[in-house]
Amino acid sequence: AAFAKGEGRDTSEAVLRDGSGAALARVESIFRKQGGKEKVSTLRQEMNTTMEDGAGIYRTEETLTSTAKKIDEVRARYAEVNVADKTSVFNTDLIYALELGAMLDVSQTVAHSALHRKESRGSHQRLDFEKRDDVNYLKHSMAHYDGKGNPKIDYLDVVITKSQPAARVYGGAAEK
Repeated sequence: AAFAKGEGRDTSEAVLRDGSGAALARVESIFRKQGGKEKVSTLRQEMNTTMEDGAGIYRTEETLTSTAKKIDEVRARYAEVNVADKTSVFNTDLIYALELGAMLDVSQTVAHSALHRKESRGSHQRLDFEKRDDVNYLKHSMAHYDGKGNPKIDYLDVVITKSQPAARVYGGAAEK
């Protein structure tokens, strides 16, 4: 909320009502779509496998590029998702389809954000950039969607308070 207010975004009741109307229209369009060719389970499995294979703990530019492209493709195919159950009570088919849409947004954000970071940080290892780079990447990744295409990745500076940044070291290296 503080970030949104700091960005000068209008949070008036009318704007919020318009946003809720847009969300309802999105849900109804998925629910009422006829002839969708894509299964939720197929898209979800492709998303899971792609993210695990290319954006897991060990990453390279090559695997992240491939992952980002595949997630972009799966997200585009999501427009043809089929919700076979057309009942309006306890419709888990619709819930799974909506969850998949949100997971694809997050997956796309993770893949593109990781691709932009030319460093290793925390538990994620870029095998092609083994060191942490606090000069360029001591920042929060911020993804922005305009409703079309890939997220725009920006950064927000980290505010260091009590805990100073330090390298994560394990095993014998931690004892030195």
